[in-house]
Formats: sequence, C-alpha cells, structure tokens
Amino acid sequence: MQQLFVFLKLFKHTIVLLVLLGSAVVSHADFSKCKEQFYAGSEPKIANTALKRNIYPLCFNGFAVVYSGVSRTPLWSAEHLTPQRLKQAKTINRQNNFHEEERVPDRYRSKLSDYSRSGYDRGHMAPNGDMANRAQQSDSFSLANMVPQSPKNNQEVWRNLEEATRVLVSKQKNSAYVVTGPAFLSGELKQVGQVLVPTHVFKAVYFPQLNLAGAYFAPNDQSGQVD
Repeated sequence: MQQLFVFLKLFKHTIVLLVLLGSAVVSHADFSKCKEQFYAGSEPKIANTALKRNIYPLCFNGFAVVYSGVSRTPLWSAEHLTPQRLKQAKTINRQNNFHEEERVPDRYRSKLSDYSRSGYDRGHMAPNGDMANRAQQSDSFSLANMVPQSPKNNQEVWRNLEEATRVLVSKQKNSAYVVTGPAFLSGELKQVGQVLVPTHVFKAVYFPQLNLAGAYFAPNDQSGQVD
C-alpha cells in the first residue's frame, strides 16, 4: 500500500500543480448544492486559457464536475469520501447507464456516438465504485463525468488507484477529499468524434484529519505507468 500512496503534506500545492496542467478558471460557479464535495467548501481554482470558454459547473448526486465545452470532457471531478459512504457503496451492484448530459447544450455535449468503436474506454473520473446509492451511481455514468481513456490505463492503473483510495479511507476510518481529472499536454491532441483525448490523467487525495495527501499522474496510454 505504501508503494501506491506516497504521502505529501501540502494538499493545496498538489492541487495547483496538477490542475494547471489541464483545466480552466471557474468563476462564479454555482456549486451551492454540492459544497460538501470540496475541502472547506471551496472548489479548485484552476487556470488554462485554452480551456476557459464554455465551462459548465455541474452538481451531481455524490460528486461535482466542471465540464468543458472545448474538450467535451470534465476538467475535474470532486468527491468527499467517507467510510460510511464506501460501506454503503459495497451493497449495490454495478448497473451501467452511460448517458449524455442534458444540462450541457447539445452543441457542446459529448455523445455516445463519439466513443463508438473509438478504441478508448469511457473512463469515469468520479468512479462508480464510490457511489453509495442508485441515484449517485446513475449520475456517475453521465458522459460529463467521462474522458476517453486507454483500456490498460482505465482497467488496470486507474482501477487499482481507485480501489487503493477506497481501502485507505475504510482502513484509516477517516474521510478524504478527492480531485480527479485529465491533462492535455500536447499541441496536437487526438480526438474521438468531437471529444479530445487527454494525454494524462491525475488524482489527488487529501485526508484533512491526518494532514496527509497523495498525488498520482499517469500517461493515458497502454504503458501501465503511473507516478
């Protein structure tokens, strides 16, 4: 477990370093209905001028997302995980319900057809395994919570990190704040349909009661690598 989680002391610095790689400034975002998903009730303040346009703050059951009409992906998802929530999540089986996000205007919306035969998985940023009830689970399958993810990255590297996070929350018996998202670090990005394919994905995990954090950064490819 120690090999998976290299703890850091400064969570805020971790978030800034990661989200500057692939996200956008969110100003006057309406997260009033899901502030509990953010540490101290404050969403990440992040900057990338290329992705400032057409941003949609979305409150879901159990998590929050900033969605970009430029990349047609989330720029980040945020969750507050508690041992109680994860205990409840184990009681429900997975029911796939991939769907387009109707709160995003059609011209900026990622579509099911974008991912069809693309060779990429529809990769959750806020994972289904964190969801404690059917409403949360259904929301997690919104395409506004998905990025095109390499199968090996999604099904192995990212799945292991998600499970390690859940195990730590449960074993430590302490809640954690989690921010997950894509990074776009190439001048020539791939697309599936109209959706940009991130070059990397990141996850930052903060345990406020323990004053510990971990940050993870992985290329979105078949290499199986993660830092």
